[in-house]
Amino acid sequence: MSIYNPYIVIPFVTWVIAQLAKFFVAAIRSDNKFDFRYLYASGGMPSAHSAVVCSLAITALLRGGVTSPVFGLSAVFAAIVMYDSFGVRRAAGEQAAAINSIFDTLERGRAASDHRPHLREILGHKPLEVTIGAITGIVLSLLFNANYLTAQVNWLTAFPSRNEVMLYGAKSLVILVVGLVVYGVLRRRYRGSRAIKGLAKNVLALGLVVGLAGLLLEFAGYQKALYLGWRLWIYVLLVLAVLWVIALVGVYGKSLPQALANESEQTRLRKWLPGKKRRSGKH
Repeated sequence: MSIYNPYIVIPFVTWVIAQLAKFFVAAIRSDNKFDFRYLYASGGMPSAHSAVVCSLAITALLRGGVTSPVFGLSAVFAAIVMYDSFGVRRAAGEQAAAINSIFDTLERGRAASDHRPHLREILGHKPLEVTIGAITGIVLSLLFNANYLTAQVNWLTAFPSRNEVMLYGAKSLVILVVGLVVYGVLRRRYRGSRAIKGLAKNVLALGLVVGLAGLLLEFAGYQKALYLGWRLWIYVLLVLAVLWVIALVGVYGKSLPQALANESEQTRLRKWLPGKKRRSGKH
């Protein structure tokens, strides 16, 4: 009886490959200085956590199908882990860096202590590192499960039915409309905020690109256009949209509160400290 378990072996091999890639990328970035902690520690490019959970989810999808309980659990688990990578763990790494800086400042006026704690700063990931890690896990899982891809490839390279075209087209239209509405509401409600305007532009770009591309692909599917009408491109677009949303959450989830606080402070200062133009107008 075989004891081979693909749900353990494939994620483990993916983790080994991702950690090796992380080690060599870190060495290249630091002028060929080898830090062997990257062979087992967290942080860095690409995200090994994201690679592992994505390889597990894709393995469950290919072997059990969309309705498989294992796929459902692993997909939810992957989403939580990737969000945590550039959320909680990244914030913990930044706090560690701030604490280490405080210790360094306090010790400048006194002799260095051999027992001073040093917290590890590389804990989380940037959105790009999470994205590359996810892609790495997906690609490796597809390679390791190549013998299960025949049915999926045939399904993805087939033309969608009329009902599917209508459903996907309606979803694309909803995404397009939601992007336009959110953009309009944000621009109108927060006219004086540059940070909100930047977020609104990114939401608009996401809605326009995904919505219009989806409508174009559905039209191609309806017309049964060779290659362009395959189901495959709809799911590729869906994956890109999800990664785009994750990147936006990672970037604006961290920077937007601080940017809004800075703008609020500047507004308060302008209210109580009139500018040069206002003072010169009185004379």
